[in-house]
Amino acid sequence: MPQRRPTGNTESVDNYLKAILTLGGPEGQRVASKSLAEELGVAPASVTNMLQKLALAAAPLVEYQRHRGVQLSPNGKRRAL
Repeated sequence: MPQRRPTGNTESVDNYLKAILTLGGPEGQRVASKSLAEELGVAPASVTNMLQKLALAAAPLVEYQRHRGVQLSPNGKRRAL
């Protein structure tokens, strides 16, 4: 059985972080999950699952609040850039 790579090192994670950076603009505004789903072409439920994983990581890449959207953490912004 193949081993899964940690969530922190996938191309998918990078795509999410770059999309949040783009949609949030230079001010780092909060991005709605729906906007992120449309930008990435994925289901809103998939976005929610990924954001929860990224927010709960040992070194969180995003700051996520349900119904309030998401913004990059300092770690997430460094990685997205």
